[in-house]
Amino acid sequence: MALENLITVEELAEITGQSKEQLRKDREAASKMVRGSADE
Repeated sequence: MALENLITVEELAEITGQSKEQLRKDREAASKMVRGSADE
């Protein structure tokens, strides 16, 4: 996944209708999972 293609939390919230806070939590959880698997 190319970082320059990522959309902002605000854009994603508009597209999906989810709250920005929930999207931030989801993104943080996903980042932790990715970092955790890279450590193994």
